[in-house]
Amino acid sequence: MGRKQKELKEQKVEPIKNGNNRNNKGQFVAGNTASVGKGRPKGSQSIPDILKKIGEEEGTLDGKSKLDVIMYKVFQYALEGKPWAVQFIADRTEGKAKEIREVTNKNEPIKIITID
Repeated sequence: MGRKQKELKEQKVEPIKNGNNRNNKGQFVAGNTASVGKGRPKGSQSIPDILKKIGEEEGTLDGKSKLDVIMYKVFQYALEGKPWAVQFIADRTEGKAKEIREVTNKNEPIKIITID
């Protein structure tokens, strides 16, 4: 650890004082009104909700939804050999494969290299 890092580590950081709506750790106290009225307005929709609504709209003359049209196109790409389309379909039909990681512990000390 360099000298500058040691100095920063040794400094005691005090929480930001922001009125009386925080405790001694800098966390908001119960009944805090600092964020009242902020955030997504009531009645507004999230992006996934909007996309689902658009996807349900009629997309073709034969009555297929836009989402159906998109899924048929993805399937066509998979048949053409596009790896991303094959992966997309497999993830949604079979589920994503669990990722397994092997961790070994050799019980050896960790080597620390200091570069100044």
